[in-house]
Formats: sequence, structure tokens, C-alpha cells
Amino acid sequence: MPESGPAWDVPPNWSPALEAAREGGTLFLIGGVDSGKSVLAAILANAAFEAGRAIAVVDADTGQSDIGPPTCVGMARVTQSIHDLEELSADAIDFVGSSSPVGHLLGAAASAHAMTLAARSRGAETIIVDTTGLISGGVARALKSAKIRLLDPDVLVALQAEDECEHLLTPYARRERPRVIRLRQSRRVKPRTREQRTARRQAKLRSYFAAGRLIEVSWGQAPIDNSAWTTGEPAPGHVRAFAEERVECEVLYAESRADGLLLIVSGRPNGAGLRSLNQDYGGPARAIDINALDHLLVGLLGARGETLALGILESIDFRARRSSIFTPVDEAAVIKGLRLGTVRAARDGTELGWIEPGDIA
Repeated sequence: MPESGPAWDVPPNWSPALEAAREGGTLFLIGGVDSGKSVLAAILANAAFEAGRAIAVVDADTGQSDIGPPTCVGMARVTQSIHDLEELSADAIDFVGSSSPVGHLLGAAASAHAMTLAARSRGAETIIVDTTGLISGGVARALKSAKIRLLDPDVLVALQAEDECEHLLTPYARRERPRVIRLRQSRRVKPRTREQRTARRQAKLRSYFAAGRLIEVSWGQAPIDNSAWTTGEPAPGHVRAFAEERVECEVLYAESRADGLLLIVSGRPNGAGLRSLNQDYGGPARAIDINALDHLLVGLLGARGETLALGILESIDFRARRSSIFTPVDEAAVIKGLRLGTVRAARDGTELGWIEPGDIA
């Protein structure tokens, strides 16, 4: 960083937030898309650093991540003055699986909580939580409310052009905590177009996977924590053949569980035929389209359930019960679990498509 320091336009009315950062505690930032939350987070981190605090930033904006790759919540400690959050290297990440929190509210809230706990466990005195720009509608209220309950911040810092965040702040008007600080956006904020946002995610993913390699991961070694797939036993061949007749498409793999049957299929299964299997196998029969798994982003989990890294699911060997995953991780042995995402991506970071959470059963 140049000795002159960052040339920020810090409005005078931001002083209460700067003082809160210097005092310590958890500051939870709220603001819309392109409101300047990331710049504010860097300014607050510097204020806390200058005050001698141990600082960490939790980046919960999974679509426009500054700390760690997209689709993850990242956490980084701040050990020197910074210009912006992209200078920080992630100390830990937690895989949500999507660049948007919509459809992933539980995962987004849980990941933000996990990374805030990680920051506290590393001795952070000031924790700055940068959130997504989703602030409108019931989904935004549900997500922000859940995160605030889980993270228990000392201060809510709302960055707004007018009063667009007020519906999120009203529930805390009469409470002792968290304290609410309202700030006006800087006039120097430069909005990004949709194309720029997409290009930025691609560049971040391309950089992340630049040192990747293909590894083989067995299902027994690394079961999936957010899908029925790999939680049961392989069904006998005659069950797969019977199911194939019913659903009228190719069944690549069948797995039986106490609560029903899981199929991985090629093609569109007959819905009536799929429902008819419920009576035969003790619960709902579910089908996953093999195309939904092609180049799917996955989280590679360690022995404590922590996210070690991201990977791209490139091929599946159903007979050997193992998957080929492109990832920066060197040793497959450290991987103890997988978490499926809902973004399909190439090695160069190009987004190939998106699936719904229900598509992976």
C-alpha cells in the first residue's frame, strides 16, 4: 500500500460507523447492489486496524466475492492497511453452492454463521460482515433476519441512497441490540452491469482453478451432505431394470434407502411411473438428471465439515462408485465429504448453467 494511504471519499456522516469499528464488536453491513458496502468494509477495517484492534472481515456476498471464490462465504483477518477487500487472502471459506442466496437461505445463513465463528475463534475483536445486495421483498427480510439472529451483531450499519433498507431495520428500532447506524451512500460509487458481474465471477473462478488437477474421490470416503445420493446402498440390477421400465428412460444408477429409491437417469422420466415406484420401495422415488451433475461446482469438506476447497464434478463412475473432480486440492485422502452446488462451470470459470436445489434431490 502506498504511504499516502487509500484515496477514499469518506462522508462526514460515516463517523459513527468508524467509531464503532474502533470500539470493537461485530458490525453487520446492509445495503443494496452497488451501494458501496465492500468499500465501506475496507474503510471500517482500516479504522479498526489503526485503533489497534484484531480484525476479520466476513464476505457473505456469494455472487461478487472479494474474499475467496464465488459461491462461498469467505473470512480473512486484516493484518495491515488495505485499499480494498480483494487484497485479503481467505483464512477460511464455507461453500454455499450458488452465486445467489435465493433458494439457498439456510445455506447462506449457516455459512455466514460458520465464518463469523471462525473469525471469533481466531481472536478477532472487530468483525465486519459484508452481505449481499438482496434487500427487497420477503426473501431479503427472511435472510437478513436469520443472519442477524445467528451472528448476533453489535451494530447494524445500513448504507442507503434513500430509505430502501428501512423495512429491514424497523424490527430493531426498540431493541437494546443490535444498535442501528444509518449511512448515506458515497456519490463516487460506480455501478456494475450484469455483464460486468458475470465477467468478474468468471475471472475469479478461472483464477481459483488455475492450479487445479483431476482427482478421484470415492463415495464411501466422501458422502454428500445435501443430497440423498450416496446416503443409501446400490440397488440390485433387477431393481434398476424394473425402475427403467416404469420411468421409461435410461437409469444409470439406482440406490435404495429406508425412505425410498433414488435414481440417476438420462432423459426425462415418466412422472406417473416414478410415482408408482413409491408403493414398491417404501417411500418417494426421486430422480436426478445426469445432465444436472455435469460440471457441477461442489464443495470439498474436511474431517470437521469445513470447506477445504471447491471442485468441478467432471465425470462419474457408477460401477466403481467414485467421481472425478477438478480441484486445487492435492490429496484426495483429506476429503471426507462433498456438498453439491447449483452452478455448472467450466475450468476457465465460464458459467455453463444453473440448476434448482430440488434437482439434486
